[in-house]
Amino acid sequence: MTRPRFAALTAGLLAGAGLLVPQAAAQAAPAATVQAWFSSESRTAGYEPKNANWYTSPATGLAGTPYQLSRQADIATTAAAGTATISVDTAQQFQTVLGVGSSLEESTVFNLARMSAAGRTNALRALVDPSAGAGFNVARIAFGTSDFTSHDFYTYDDGAADPSLSRFSIQRDIDDKIISTLREALAINPNLKIFASAWSAPPWMKSSNAIITGSLLDQYIPTLATYYRKAIQAYAAQGIPIYGLTLQNEPLFEPADYPGMRVTADQERRLAIALRAELTGNGLGATKIWAFDHNFSEGVSYAQGVLTGDARASVDGIAFHDYAGDPSAMATVKAQFPDKDVLMTERSVWGTAGADRIVQYFRNQSTLYEGWVSMLDQNRSPERWSGSPDPTMLVQSASNPDTFWKTPDYNMIAQFSKFVRAGAKRVATGYGSTGTVTDVAFVNPDNSLVTVVVNQTASNQTFTLRAGGRQFTSTLPAKTTGTYVWPGAGDAGTSPSRSGQITGYGGKCVDVPGASTANGTQVQLWTCNGSPAQTWTVGSDGTVRVLGKCLDVNAASSANGTKAQIYDCNGTAAQQWTAGTDGTLRSLGKCLDATGPSSADGTKLQIWDCFAGDNQRWTLP
Repeated sequence: MTRPRFAALTAGLLAGAGLLVPQAAAQAAPAATVQAWFSSESRTAGYEPKNANWYTSPATGLAGTPYQLSRQADIATTAAAGTATISVDTAQQFQTVLGVGSSLEESTVFNLARMSAAGRTNALRALVDPSAGAGFNVARIAFGTSDFTSHDFYTYDDGAADPSLSRFSIQRDIDDKIISTLREALAINPNLKIFASAWSAPPWMKSSNAIITGSLLDQYIPTLATYYRKAIQAYAAQGIPIYGLTLQNEPLFEPADYPGMRVTADQERRLAIALRAELTGNGLGATKIWAFDHNFSEGVSYAQGVLTGDARASVDGIAFHDYAGDPSAMATVKAQFPDKDVLMTERSVWGTAGADRIVQYFRNQSTLYEGWVSMLDQNRSPERWSGSPDPTMLVQSASNPDTFWKTPDYNMIAQFSKFVRAGAKRVATGYGSTGTVTDVAFVNPDNSLVTVVVNQTASNQTFTLRAGGRQFTSTLPAKTTGTYVWPGAGDAGTSPSRSGQITGYGGKCVDVPGASTANGTQVQLWTCNGSPAQTWTVGSDGTVRVLGKCLDVNAASSANGTKAQIYDCNGTAAQQWTAGTDGTLRSLGKCLDATGPSSADGTKLQIWDCFAGDNQRWTLP
């Protein structure tokens, strides 16, 4: 993260000395105008996000959707002046983006197979074509069967125990059109990356000897590693490279009515070691291995159980689902294991609240957002899940298979996938507020700055975005997500920050006890003395820094009374602060607060419901 700053500083010094030599490949200056696209929720009564009516009559709901990935007039930029709502620091870079995508599980494949050749190509282009479609560049498949299928449940080696895997075959995937569909998707988008997850090992590897229930038996861990390697090889032989795989879909859940398998963290540790040896020994060493693949709520402890010393080199990342817990678990794992990726591999989202959830995934260091189930028909078919599926991005006509509708949620996700390229770097911004707008920004490999801004409110929201010395202002309509592409602004640099004391209740200063730089040190009020422990830098990226650390909300909790502390700067929502017009300093929807209220030296600071009392008003540098 320091290299871009160092490079900029060096360039400035050389230029001042008359020693800067022009480079043939120098970055272009930021464009004078910014491109913008909008997508909105439907305004048709009864067609709010996630409503079942999207299956009944999609055309009715879409008729009331004002913006459907709609290009807006370009926006002129101006010299920076006044106050910016969103300040981008392109010199602070975080994770590299793998991509955005959805699944090509067998239910979607079945519906694609019902179409004519032209209709199927049209639907696949809507998903993966970078120009004519959403540009999804990552697709998830199931090794064997999942709960979303039109067929009986199966694995690649069903029957009696077969430790030598003599029966292994992916013929069912060929027969069920999975292979041919993936080939066509790759023909449309050769940059599409495919990763796999298994819902269950062959039944004979499990304690239940059944595909639906049971736990992995220890004695079959090496066999399962060979099974996965053979599956990757079999797909490669069909012209379909497998970029990566998760070691087990939802290893802490044992479904009662569809395939599943319990796998402990220690078993995944041993499985990762065995699989890495299988892959490396068979010329497949580049294949990614991702552990866990389950909920945020258990992710930190599970990752700690897998990424021990002997297995750490075997695992490339930790995958997460969003059905329990908070996305900050990804940032916690990334902070503990900085050499490993964290990835969001399963959760469909709806509306602007869903777009904001994707913002949170990326702000918490995820390299990926992956939706689940791309297209069911109007009867929510086919599937063998235990519940009633929520709307999919594409809904197919039950009577005319070549007809399908792109729901607003397709457009919401395309606001990310169509503009944020593989290899993009997330850069620093403040998160904003759900009461106005929230955001996340990236620098693409072509040096364009892409910022996705989300307005969940019922009113239009006007904001100003600043990068370096220039800015633009836009009004984002109610319940709308906007994507702003600023060509050439990827190296705009840092917007001005300011340093000094933060004063508050009783005229006291925000202070770090003992000038400690230990993570978790709770900040306090203290008599102002101008020391380094009281010298804060309020950044344009939403951070508030002292002694090389960031002001942070403990465990990203928004509970009243949660301590305000200092911690390693990581760009998460718990370290994003906004100054209210009422003098408050806010993070995670709560206000920085002096406990008590008291102005005594040593009074601890916390977050609390905002009421703009004297103990919640602060004067920034």
